[in-house]
Amino acid sequence: MTTTLEHVGFNKVTSLYPEEHELLAPEQVALTPQNVARLRQKASQWLTRAQKEFHDAVFARDGSDEGLDRYASARAELDSAEAWALRVAEAVSQQRD
Repeated sequence: MTTTLEHVGFNKVTSLYPEEHELLAPEQVALTPQNVARLRQKASQWLTRAQKEFHDAVFARDGSDEGLDRYASARAELDSAEAWALRVAEAVSQQRD
């Protein structure tokens, strides 16, 4: 669950998403109504961002190695975002029980 950013003139930089800095284990966070709302919002934002990257990668595929790498990276990012959103949902549902 990392992202690699590349800018012209800069080296690639891989860093954790904010979701990971704050909430590596959503089931271990004190689930107050504010934290639940924040977890849901972050999960939604990450999913939206990952879905957009994946969509862009699908339609930018040209058969080149770069295109395939971008597609694979976007697919992995979407998988990570989905897995984290499921962990958030499980943590929230367990708190209700």
